[in-house]
Amino acid sequence: MTPLEAAQEEVKPDMTPMIDCVFLMIIFFVCIDFKVLESKLPAYLPKEKGTIATIVAPQEHLAVKVLLENEGTPIYPTGIAPGAINKATNRPHRFKLVGHSVRFEVGPKPFATIDEVRAELRRIAQDPRSMVPDLKTGGRKLLPCVIEAHPGTCYDDVTKTADACHQAGFKEINFGGS
Repeated sequence: MTPLEAAQEEVKPDMTPMIDCVFLMIIFFVCIDFKVLESKLPAYLPKEKGTIATIVAPQEHLAVKVLLENEGTPIYPTGIAPGAINKATNRPHRFKLVGHSVRFEVGPKPFATIDEVRAELRRIAQDPRSMVPDLKTGGRKLLPCVIEAHPGTCYDDVTKTADACHQAGFKEINFGGS
């Protein structure tokens, strides 16, 4: 081959490395979790600015505390070990809690039974001083009730308390506590 023929020969670049790079980029973008990437990017959002400084007044509420007195002992059905999984439901077996007891506080007053709490809630709901301004309608409404379940209490204790609040006439029942 003469130098003139070599110079006129068409040069063809090797496309294999380019194709490899494209496939690697496709695999990278398929595998990346964009949610993680988004959380690492800084976002400079505008601050809320307005001409009126809105001040929200604290809202009065009735605190109903559910406090543990005695944790109780779980009693499982015969032949069932504690923590065993029920094969039918794929959940732990049910048990009965023997000796479990709670006490209640409605505002600052302590109560031993849910019936006493129910009577106190009815008394409070009927008291005209328990009415607070309703910001939505401009009228008055019964103050909200907040059930504070403390550690060790069960769902049953909380639901009985919520039922008592509802039966007494409280429409706005919230949950809080530790």
